[in-house]
Amino acid sequence: MFAPLLSAKSFDYIYIAASEGNASGGHTALRFDNETYHFQYNDGGIIRLVKDSSTDFDFQYRFLENRTFHQASLDLNEKDYEQLHNHFNLRFLQQKQQDAIRKEIDLNIEILSNRAQHPQLNIQGAGLFANDAVPLEAESLTIYRLQEQIKQKYGAAFLTNSTQQLNAEIKTLRPEPWPKNSLQFSEGTFSSIPYSFASHYLDTVSKILLLQAIQNRSSLDQQFYFSPEQSVFKLSQSEVIQLKSLQQLLTHNLLTLLGSRRPGWGSAAFALYARILSLAIAIDSRKLVFLDTFRESSPSISDVEVARYKTKFLSQQKQALSRIFQLKAELFTPTNALTEKAYGELEMLGNYYYERERGLQNKQDFRISGEQLLATKSIPLPTGLYPRLTEFQRETSLARFEAYQINIDQQMRSLYSYDLFTRNCVTEIIRTISQIPTNNKQIIELSQLTSEDLIAFIPFGSFHSLSDAYSKQTLPSFRHQQLQEMYREENNALVFFREFNTLSASDYKFNDQDAPFLIFTDDNILLRPIFGSINLLAATTISVYGGLAIPFDSGKALKDGAMGILMSLPELAFFNIRKGSYKHLIAAD
Repeated sequence: MFAPLLSAKSFDYIYIAASEGNASGGHTALRFDNETYHFQYNDGGIIRLVKDSSTDFDFQYRFLENRTFHQASLDLNEKDYEQLHNHFNLRFLQQKQQDAIRKEIDLNIEILSNRAQHPQLNIQGAGLFANDAVPLEAESLTIYRLQEQIKQKYGAAFLTNSTQQLNAEIKTLRPEPWPKNSLQFSEGTFSSIPYSFASHYLDTVSKILLLQAIQNRSSLDQQFYFSPEQSVFKLSQSEVIQLKSLQQLLTHNLLTLLGSRRPGWGSAAFALYARILSLAIAIDSRKLVFLDTFRESSPSISDVEVARYKTKFLSQQKQALSRIFQLKAELFTPTNALTEKAYGELEMLGNYYYERERGLQNKQDFRISGEQLLATKSIPLPTGLYPRLTEFQRETSLARFEAYQINIDQQMRSLYSYDLFTRNCVTEIIRTISQIPTNNKQIIELSQLTSEDLIAFIPFGSFHSLSDAYSKQTLPSFRHQQLQEMYREENNALVFFREFNTLSASDYKFNDQDAPFLIFTDDNILLRPIFGSINLLAATTISVYGGLAIPFDSGKALKDGAMGILMSLPELAFFNIRKGSYKHLIAAD
């Protein structure tokens, strides 16, 4: 045992219980207060370091995926704690930069392949505006004032001259070879990201379209902003004054961006311009007006699921409205200067609320998540602004970037290839720790875990191989938390017979993320083989039915039944993989 430390900070080694699919062997993570690091399998057969907020990590794994955590905590002195934490953060940033280089190569390949409609080539923010719509009176006045301020700051011909200069600039842009140091990856070092042809080109086009939107007095597209009717969204005179101050601040920021020489400001300027106009409409109507800030790739749910989870969504809607009331009261105070970030957080919450209100009211599908601080609706790269390269220039450059892609892919596989036994979520945590130069005995002991114990490469084995110096505890999954509360408040026998099966369980609703089953076996170890046999029988029945239903459902029932059989077999040997997952839970504040 290690002696207690003065001024100690604790980090946590977490084993996450097994679940269906890729999680059938369990998972591991390392936690430093509000940050949790873990290694995930990625497409292409590589394993990458991921950093999540601890709150988001818990919500995903303990609540949505309904998986129990087994957590081991160890105290370190502050210096060793910071060294360990900083080492993992550095590795994360290095891998993130390598991923950015890979994406930059892909972007150049897309633009050189003449795929103008590819999502990577979209102009972010330009989709927020309707070029053929008549602006509202509030918008017209705001645009006029902005144009006058631009003339005062940069001259009467600024918009026209800048647009002409940018159009001339893109005609001269040519793909250039990348420096070799940007194409050499190694573990533990950073590689520079070139400002490539594709990024430079798209940035320039974005600026051209932004200047044209201001010059042509383009209004907001009405489908991308909204104003809920509830009284909490109405504005008092003092609140209107605060919005005017925020609008003036954003206008100043936009004017500064227009004269900036830094790359990539086009999409940011679009978001600023859109918010300035939405604030104008809000000030004029004396009601909060929010931009649609959902990502364009936001996941949505069908109207069938809306009806199935109606009670849950109504609760989410009510809680969001209450939070909006609270946040608005906090932001709009006489002594508080409203900032863009704070207003963006209120706007995100408004999007979350309104999406549920509209979906429930109209009984239609809606987006379940994906709100952002800034609106980023995009349009495809306009064909008239597509790169004008000769066929030789295009083919030569495309071949060069495809060679870069092959080279980078080979390096990534060499550095980060996944292997079930030697390079998995456990071994990579331990290997990363082993790269730290330290004399700390606890860190050294952890770095030798997989070499000292044969079963330590398995998530379950790694946790049970930890020394007694760790303080260990179990953090129950969402369902187990619910059961504990029910057993405290209700008759135990009633709770057991109601909750042991999926048909009468009060919180669980079967969903397409889970293989079919009838009985929960994760909390009934002794009865598990019996209950597993019943699950196996149910899954077999579904498979037989699925074989007959192939002409009608394209084999879906057969596939579901087969997966149910596969998930039930371990239960016969007292081992549980399936827990049942929970869709559409609301995260606690």
